[in-house]
Amino acid sequence: MKEKTLTVNNFSVSYPISYYKNFTFRDFFVDMLNSPIDFLLKERDKIVVLDKISFDLFRGDKVGLIGNNGSGKSSLCRYISGLFGSTYGITTHGKVRGIFDTEMTIFPDLTGRENLVILCQLIYPNLSRNQREKIIKETEEFCDLGKFLHVPFKNYSKGMRARLFLSLISAQSSDILILDEVFNGADAFFSEKMGRRIRESIDNSGSVIFVSHDFGLVKELCNRVIIIDNQKIIYNGDVDEGIVYYLENCSKTLIQNG
Repeated sequence: MKEKTLTVNNFSVSYPISYYKNFTFRDFFVDMLNSPIDFLLKERDKIVVLDKISFDLFRGDKVGLIGNNGSGKSSLCRYISGLFGSTYGITTHGKVRGIFDTEMTIFPDLTGRENLVILCQLIYPNLSRNQREKIIKETEEFCDLGKFLHVPFKNYSKGMRARLFLSLISAQSSDILILDEVFNGADAFFSEKMGRRIRESIDNSGSVIFVSHDFGLVKELCNRVIIIDNQKIIYNGDVDEGIVYYLENCSKTLIQNG
């Protein structure tokens, strides 16, 4: 029996929409008195972000999560990682680590190294002080920022922020590793260098969710594909067949909406 690392069962997310209505108090009471039951029970309009999502992740799974922009991929990953509120319907087994916004800024007026120390405490809270210091030192060496580590973070370019953040968060493997468009913003040289490091993290992690529009990378790194379209899972299976299915059924929607 394969060891299960993640269960997502009938998971849905929606946000209520509040419209501004220029009601007077008279309009309000007339509305309420005309039909008090409808007034009290009327459902608010909402935006559906994820609609009854269900799948399992097992140790050794390297899942490519693909879909058009706005389909719900990143929201799902953030809920799995615990960044967003309630996760009813999501059960994780082990530690989850997600790499999301590589332009993340904690304190823009502090130096890159000072931000690195703060981020390390947030990302690796269960490690000892000595273990975190080792990670910080290794990250400083790997990111190749040199003297720029002592420059205020607000002066960093997009690529420099990507270097620092990716170097830190990829320093250790995890039971569940989530990679959401991880190479966005990194320069060509560092993307190649970071690519080797990410591959090591993937190989050493229990299971991986890899979000990317680069189908070459998906084919290279993943053994399974999940496609989300219109907030629902429409495919869960073989990588090559999944990419063909996406190109034939979902990319048209991307072109039309583009």
